[in-house]
Amino acid sequence: MIQFREPKKKEAKVIESAMKYFGSDVQGKVAVLESKKREVYLLSEELYDFLYDFLKEKDIKPLFAGLKLGEVGRRFRFTVEGTFFLVKKKKKRIYVNDRGEMLFLYGRDIFSESVVKATPDIKENDIVFVCNKAGDILGIGKSRYEADKLRSVEKDRVVVENLVDRGEYLRKEKVYDSF
Repeated sequence: MIQFREPKKKEAKVIESAMKYFGSDVQGKVAVLESKKREVYLLSEELYDFLYDFLKEKDIKPLFAGLKLGEVGRRFRFTVEGTFFLVKKKKKRIYVNDRGEMLFLYGRDIFSESVVKATPDIKENDIVFVCNKAGDILGIGKSRYEADKLRSVEKDRVVVENLVDRGEYLRKEKVYDSF
């Protein structure tokens, strides 16, 4: 049976560690939806109380509630929606030009020539947020170089691998199947 639960001690530690890595902390309550994966959702205090008090009494088990932050296992994997929770923190970010934005949203990696700027805290093999020039998060990638080298390598060299991007939902779900 699928149902929400509080994170176990180890899961809470993994989630907290991931949030601190990006310079943030959890603002609200976290619940885990256990199915094939252990999905982590962020809920407001009111929604959390409603789920655990009122619905528990009525024996109603919701399938989804709140904002999906990611999935927890040995590590925590953010979803694209979960990255918006970290939008105020300007850590581990790479900003790309319009062409880089388009290619990234089509599932491609980021080339050196597309990088406009990067935050100085990026190290080789770091998980980074890929942003457009306006600062909107496009997805999550893995840096192949440190921040100061991202723009200095050959312009046709991949500097960030695409791990997940906003366009993935359209590619996976085939939204236009009805035609």
